[in-house]
Amino acid sequence: RRGRRESAQEITSWPFVLFWKKCQSLSQSVFPLCLTQKSASDYTNFDREFLSEKPKLSYSDKNLIESMDQSAFDGFSFINPKFEQILDK
Repeated sequence: RRGRRESAQEITSWPFVLFWKKCQSLSQSVFPLCLTQKSASDYTNFDREFLSEKPKLSYSDKNLIESMDQSAFDGFSFINPKFEQILDK
C-alpha cells in the first residue's frame, strides 16, 4: 500500500517486476548464436532438407477470386523492384 515503509519492497517482489528485471538483464547479454548473411542469396543458415523440398504453389481458382470483393485493392498497385529488373532484361 501507498505510504507504508515496506510498500516499495512489496512491489519489487511482484512476478511482473522480477520478470521485467530478467528481461532487462538479457537485453545486455551476448548471445552465443550469431547468424551472419554474406549476401541476399546466402541460404547457409537454412536447413538443407528444407531447401531441397519442391515448392508447392497454392491453387488459385480464377472464378473464386473473381467472385470475391476486391474493392479493398482499388487504386493499389505494386511491382517488386527486383521483378522490374528482370522484366527490363
